Amino acid sequence: MKKYVIGIDVGTTGTKAMVVDLKGNNLGSSYRDYPFITPKDKWVELDPDNLTEQVFTVTAESIQKSQVDPAEIAAVSFSVQRSSCLLVDKDGNALNNIMVWLDTRADETMEEFGSLISPEYTEEISGMPCNSIFANCKLFWMMKKTPDIWDKAAYISTIDSYIMKKFGDGEFCMDISSAQTGGLIDVRTMDWCYEQFDKIGLSRDKLPKLVKPGEVVGKVNEAIISRTGLSADTLVVCGLGDQQAGAFGAGVVNNGDVEITIGTGGFVIAGTNNPDFKKFTGIMVSTTPNIGVFEVEGIQNSGATCYRWAKETFCSVDSQIAEDLGMDPFDFMGQYVEQSRPGANGLIFSAALFGTGYPTWNLNASGAFVGMKETHKKGDFLRAVMEGITLEARYMLESMKEVGVDVNPVITITGGATKSPIWRQIIADVMGATCRTLDVSDAPLIGVASLAAIGAGLFENREEAVANMVHYKDEVAPIEENVKIYDKVFDIYKTIYHSLNDSGVYTALNSLYD
Repeated sequence: MKKYVIGIDVGTTGTKAMVVDLKGNNLGSSYRDYPFITPKDKWVELDPDNLTEQVFTVTAESIQKSQVDPAEIAAVSFSVQRSSCLLVDKDGNALNNIMVWLDTRADETMEEFGSLISPEYTEEISGMPCNSIFANCKLFWMMKKTPDIWDKAAYISTIDSYIMKKFGDGEFCMDISSAQTGGLIDVRTMDWCYEQFDKIGLSRDKLPKLVKPGEVVGKVNEAIISRTGLSADTLVVCGLGDQQAGAFGAGVVNNGDVEITIGTGGFVIAGTNNPDFKKFTGIMVSTTPNIGVFEVEGIQNSGATCYRWAKETFCSVDSQIAEDLGMDPFDFMGQYVEQSRPGANGLIFSAALFGTGYPTWNLNASGAFVGMKETHKKGDFLRAVMEGITLEARYMLESMKEVGVDVNPVITITGGATKSPIWRQIIADVMGATCRTLDVSDAPLIGVASLAAIGAGLFENREEAVANMVHYKDEVAPIEENVKIYDKVFDIYKTIYHSLNDSGVYTALNSLYD
């Protein structure tokens, strides 16, 4: 029996590969980034050839670093950025640049899209909000604005389709989970959303075969063998969208399992067996690897980017001192945070530097410090930012509970914030729940490596794969007296947002220089 698998994350700004054994240990990994192409306002693209080249490179380098025999690598699978899409010919070759999920040029065709099928109904039958971020709206734009390319295309493609074909010798296909988070799947049937396609005029003959996570879609092709060093019998296995892969790699497999990610952005993801799609408005309801079982995803626009802003704004000199001392600047900042206390001595930071996501969805919102007094020190400001980001995550989780999502008592936490012991305690205290971190923090890679192992027959099912490959590290219990403080702060935090929004302050600030 072969001993190893490879997980590859094809992300928004870069790609990472990891060789993993069947206990979930990282044996060798490699990362490469790729630049955006932004030819016009609202356009965000990636060069598909460059992206492919970087994926090949990290695969080869991860194998070299692992020093494992390529003949012992059973399979490879992919975690991918979601709702990024392109058009391809019959052989899977790109006909245009990848339209990245961040691209919002489809705003100009949203009115026409909505006149053909209502956004509210689209959301109900697809489980995805109807806006220009999602693949269904992007493909509609391509059809309307680039008819010459559209007519030449054999298939619509998401990133998983494109990369699976580049690696494998099988037919062109698409991961059903990635298609669903692009707004392309009817959640009532878990098949293509034909009703939507017929109404907007998207050709059924451009739809590739749907495959499930963990399904074998072929073996690596000859070009991949020479380019990466993989052996000829290595299987190519269907993976997942990145957030679903991350949740799976964090052990979110059952109803009520919760993962909170505080990274560049922020996510709260909870498993749910019986979602009410009519009730779950303004929130992504994504299928898990267990097709037909879903997870609810709340998105936080700002996340830990707010703390990076705080570093640059409050601690530019400290950061240089830390670097001169050979310290991580964020660890250095932690010394100031320790001088404050829960509630930041009455200082609250509204974490909306880039607007708000679920549940308020307000891109006009902006960040704010409230409660400032002359007694507040640098540590109070830094702690308030940590707390504000975490309070925004709690707002997402509480909103999920209000629409019927179950939440288990132990929460798995991931992302850059979890590197800080102080921040880990803040998360536990704000949530009022025991929190645990992962032994291998690259949850999406562990998630798709697990699927690769399932596809190769090394594990019988998802539960067995998670039991063997997902391992938890630190467990942090909430401190009761801190929980009581944060319950009060949370009520104030919500009041701050709604007071500023309802009184028109955000609107006035955004129109100040009009």
